Amino acid sequence: MATEQATGQRLVLAAERLFAERGIGAVSLRAVMQEADTNVAAVHYHFGSKEALLAAVVRGRIGQVTSRRDALLEALPDGERADPRSLALAFVRPLFDVVVDGGGHWVSVIGQLLAAGDPALAPIADTFLERNARFVALMERLEPRPSMDTIAFRLIQAMSLTLHVLGDVGRTRAVLGGDPSHWSIDHITDQLVDVVTSVIAGPPR
Repeated sequence: MATEQATGQRLVLAAERLFAERGIGAVSLRAVMQEADTNVAAVHYHFGSKEALLAAVVRGRIGQVTSRRDALLEALPDGERADPRSLALAFVRPLFDVVVDGGGHWVSVIGQLLAAGDPALAPIADTFLERNARFVALMERLEPRPSMDTIAFRLIQAMSLTLHVLGDVGRTRAVLGGDPSHWSIDHITDQLVDVVTSVIAGPPR
């Protein structure tokens, strides 16, 4: 059983890496098999299809993101009004942590799927507001109070931006130009939090 689980995890990590580097459409099951140093039978045994393998990749790190975000939100002080920057930190930091923990390819894959409107994101999209119920409740305390449509729209924009930036930090550095050493992932993330804060808060009144 342990060996089977290890093989399945190896296939997921190989797919995660190849999907991020080459694009999901350009990667075959055979390429994943070769990257994971296993055989076609193992791929079909564990997943059955490329679509099922992609679904496993999508689900792979969402629990880490959700639990980290919940912990950050639980640590916020109670109050009548929500602080947009604290919410932005709770939104961005879990994805930053995934990248630092070696999950940058996962962030890139989720960003690709979101940009394409791919139905493979259903495991995340269908439960997004449910998993982020506390976050939504805190956004409802913003002044002026946003509607649910506004909250949903702002969250999607914040997610798109965060995935785009953290999904390829090297690309972000290249676009910014200048000395790459200046744009550490911490510095980039600080700047990202500032922008996400403005997205969550909305226009000044």
